Amino acid sequence: MKDEIIIPVQKEEDFVAANLRRDKYSLVRDQQAKEFNGAIASRLLAQEKNQLRCEKCGKKFNIGDNPKNSMNCPECK
Repeated sequence: MKDEIIIPVQKEEDFVAANLRRDKYSLVRDQQAKEFNGAIASRLLAQEKNQLRCEKCGKKFNIGDNPKNSMNCPECK
């Protein structure tokens, strides 16, 4: 008896049910990806608005909370 190998047989799944399940999963996944991409894009756009180019060296730097800072980066001051 110990020499017998038992291989479980998988039940066959209904193709219509499987296709519906896959479609539902792909719609949820696509919606999540769209939300994540939108959040990333809005964060990058907000970050671009808060950056200036230094007059001396040309590097981009964040202007911070006070937009009336000089046009030079902290390294060039």
